[in-house]
Parts: sequence; C-alpha cells; structure tokens
Amino acid sequence: MALIVVLVALLLISFASISLLRSTDTTTLIAGNIGFKQASLGSADAATEAALVWLNDHNTAGGLFLDNVAAGYYATSRDQCDLTGSNTPTDTLDDVGWLHEDLENNCNLRALVVTPAGVAPGYTVSYVINRLCNAEGDNASVLAADGVTPMVCSHVSSDSIAGSTHGGSDYTNRPLSSASQLYFRITTRVLGPRNTVRYVQVMVVL
Repeated sequence: MALIVVLVALLLISFASISLLRSTDTTTLIAGNIGFKQASLGSADAATEAALVWLNDHNTAGGLFLDNVAAGYYATSRDQCDLTGSNTPTDTLDDVGWLHEDLENNCNLRALVVTPAGVAPGYTVSYVINRLCNAEGDNASVLAADGVTPMVCSHVSSDSIAGSTHGGSDYTNRPLSSASQLYFRITTRVLGPRNTVRYVQVMVVL
C-alpha cells in the first residue's frame, strides 16, 4: 500500500512539474512577444519621424507638387492601393513595394527603406508618404499639372482652425485666395524577428 501511495504521489508531482514547465515556457514566450512588439513600435516611430523631417525639409515652393519616387513620396493619395495587403489578400497587383522593388501594377507605389537612429537591430523599416490630392500639381491651382484634371485636395482651411485645437477637413477645390494646410498620410511598415510585421499610419497637416 505504501508503494502504491508513493507512486501516485510521484505521478502527481510529475504532472505538477510538467504544468509548471509549460507555464514558464508560455510566460517566456509572451514576454518575448511583448518585447518584439515594443521594439517594432519604437522602430516605426523612428521611421515616421524621419518621414516628417523629409516633409518639413521639402515643404518649399513646389517641393511637394510632384512625385519623388526615390524618396518614397507621392503627390497623390493613390486610393486604389492596398497599403497593408489585407484588404485584397489574393490580389498582389494593388500592393505596395515595401522594399522599394520596381513595380508595374495597379498601385505602383515604392516605399523608401530607411535606417534612422532608434531602429532596433534586426528590424527593417520603410515608409511611403502620400499627399491627399487626386493629381500631381500645385494644390493652390484650379487645375492639376496636366492642365486638364481639376485639382482636389484634402485640406484644413485657416478659418476653420482659428481659436480651436481641431479643424474640419475639406475635400473640395479651394479658392486661390484661401489659406489652408494640406493633409499628408505617412504609412510605415516594420519587419522584425519571428515574422514580426507592424504597420503604423499617421496623418499630418502642413
């Protein structure tokens, strides 16, 4: 009887040890995943800051009127593009070239791969900037750069933000005399260890 009791006790102790081991492994895995998540978020923030610096540096007369593919900047919103690849997972023709590969498809957006300070080791970050306009050209003009297409941009009018921290968006043609700030969309993708993929998107006004 004593032998049977000891064997049962050993069996119970073995089950408890296995359960503790599995719990420890799960905790370690969760902690590692949280670490990857935080590292990818910090890397995305660093890339977004780099995109903001580029926008500010080129926010001069005509500096943002036309596409600059080498810099990952596009003067149009490209609404047909699937930025994260999740809207149409079976259709790659509308995806973004996040590694700046040369694409000839329905989207034809090539992101810029950057390595700013703050990117964690082992992570690859890239971004694409879109001016929220329907065509290239001077956003203050009635017509786009082709001289035919009506210029339509998403902007915040100066009178809508006076005395307030919030401004209303306007998607119509604005008069030449109206002062406004344009909307720009920055989309950042981060690739990391263990197939980590993170997308971060911000809207800025200039």
